[in-house]
This record gives sequence, C-alpha cells and structure tokens, in this order.
Amino acid sequence: MALLAVAGEKGVINDPDGFTNLRAGPSADAAVVARVNADEPFEFEEEPEKEWWKVTLASGKTGWMHSSRIRLHFTLDEIPEKDEEGCEVGEYAKARGFDYNATARAAAKGEPAAMKRYFGINDTDGAASESHSYCFNTVIHILGDDKLAAFLSQQPLDYRLDVRHHMGGGEYAERTFPKTAKLLFQKELVDWPSPDGRYAIRKVFSDAQVDHTSKVVRAEVIEKATGKAIADLTDADIGKGAWREGRVLWSPDSKRFAFFSGAQASTGSTVVYEDDGKTFTRAKLPEVKFPGRDTDAELKNAKHEWAYVEPLRWERPDVLVLSHHDYFRSKHDDGSLHDVGRTYEITHDFTKREATAKVRRFDE
Repeated sequence: MALLAVAGEKGVINDPDGFTNLRAGPSADAAVVARVNADEPFEFEEEPEKEWWKVTLASGKTGWMHSSRIRLHFTLDEIPEKDEEGCEVGEYAKARGFDYNATARAAAKGEPAAMKRYFGINDTDGAASESHSYCFNTVIHILGDDKLAAFLSQQPLDYRLDVRHHMGGGEYAERTFPKTAKLLFQKELVDWPSPDGRYAIRKVFSDAQVDHTSKVVRAEVIEKATGKAIADLTDADIGKGAWREGRVLWSPDSKRFAFFSGAQASTGSTVVYEDDGKTFTRAKLPEVKFPGRDTDAELKNAKHEWAYVEPLRWERPDVLVLSHHDYFRSKHDDGSLHDVGRTYEITHDFTKREATAKVRRFDE
C-alpha cells in the first residue's frame, strides 16, 4: 500500500511554516484567496498527475493548493468502537482472539500493547486485506510520525519490514512521516546479530528508497565490537526490491547461519555459512531426493518452473529445517494450463553432512 492522498478525503496542511496560502488558480503566481492554518481540516479533489489540487475550506471558500502541502486527515470517530458481524477483517481478528476495531482505536491512541498487536498484522488477504490497508492508513495518521517512529525503533527488523510493506514509500510518506521513513528506508543496515553477540550482518543497498530496481550491492558478516568485515556474502545475496533485506537465521551456538535472499516469490534461495575458526565460509548442502516425485501423477509431463527455499528453524545447533517450494506447469487434455505446487520440509544434519529422510510433502 502506498500512502497517497486520494480524492474525496479530508486534509490538513503539511507545512513547517504553520500555514499555507490558498490561491485563486493552480499556480504560485495566482492571487491568494485565504490563509489556511495548521489543523484546519478541508476537503480536496486530486488532480491526477498535476501538482495543484482544488481545495474547499470549511467556510465554503474554494481555491488551489500545491499537493505537497496536503496531508490526509482522519479522526478517531472514523474507526468504529467494535467490529460488526460479517466484517471479514473483524472475523480475521476474532479467530485470533481480539477485536479489530477496538485494537485499531487503541493503537491510534498510542497504547503500546495495542500498537504491538495492530502493527503486527501481516497475513490478511482478500477483503480483509483491503479493509486493513484503509484502516492502517487511518491509524498511522491519527497516531502521527513521532509516536509511530518511537514505537518502531524498539521493534525487530522483520516486524518493521512488515509495517513498511503496508505503509509503502514515495514522496508523500517521506514528507508526512519523515522520522518513520528514515527508520524504514535505509541505504545501509546493520542487523541480524548472532546469539552470542559477537557478529552481525551488514548490508548496503543501491538506494535508500525501495523500488523494483533497488538491490543489495554489498553484504558481509562483521564483528560487532569493531565493525570489521570478516566474510563477504555479496555473491550469494540476490535481494532486490521489496525483498531486498532478506532474512538471516542463526544457529543457537552462533556457529552457522542460514542466509535467505530473493527478488520475488519465485527466486527465494537459502545459503548456509559456517564458522571455520577464522571466517564464515559457504557450507555445501547435500543433494536432496524428494520422496514420491517419480510417482506423482500430477507431475507427469509437467515442466519445473521454479523453486523457492527458505529457512524455518534450527532444531539443534547442527540441524537446520528448510522449506522447499517447487512449482510446475503442465497442460490439460483441452490445452489449458495446469499449475502444480509442492512444498517439502527438509532436515539437514551437518554432523552427518547429509539431508536426512525426514522430508515431508505439503501440497500447495
């Protein structure tokens, strides 16, 4: 979701001077018809691909205002106190033991527990996802940049990235939520500390903002105490776009880590590195034989399209569980395409240097 002002919404000014002039026409040279002060709500009409938008003040006076001076305006009254029957996002929340609207209202007021629950929502879909996106926009505008940034600064990276996914980026987000944007959009990032506190991962991106061209230009293991780079991970990092940060899953003893990166859902891959006493080197993972594949009727004559491998957990310091997603495509007798997915849970035992027979298949 991108934070953009849309037609039919109410706005307030976003100007460090505390006021903005309303003009008779869509130009900085047009006559001033009114002075609009901070916290003075008005209605506006977006002019697509134009810099000046038509504004109607509470007094009824109309004029033009530069779009960069307009910030969306919401009030707590716009969030119902309780969920309504049949509301999909409400049903989503009910299944997880909370009331969506009550939580959203509390989060908008800055209540810590409610903020943790609300901004942690990351798995809605369909109508529930659409409702959540709109309400999310409402909540963060009521909450404000200072409170949102202060809260997110205390959250782990994966949590912040989920919030970034909902918030989107662009000029509006940077202008309206500058502190939050600075936290969520960084050109260099040091995170993913090892359990023993000795190491971390440093990544440098081509741009601070995230778009489809933004990618990892350097990735490395560093000593936290000195900042010294001790292993170069750049060649293994295919992170790009919204996926650019990836994930790092350390073993409990800090001797190994699973390094996940991707550019989209079809290109996620996992590389494992292990401590050789001086640096971290890439571990060679054994070839895996997928049970039942030869006798899977749906896969007969199907073409393998792509695979996606992500780390799930370390069962022990030397035992890693991965999720391996395979996607195939074939044709029905009538010529229509048939997509087939299979997910396998793979267990790697590094003491034996082999993938064990504990491979479980989950149909997509």
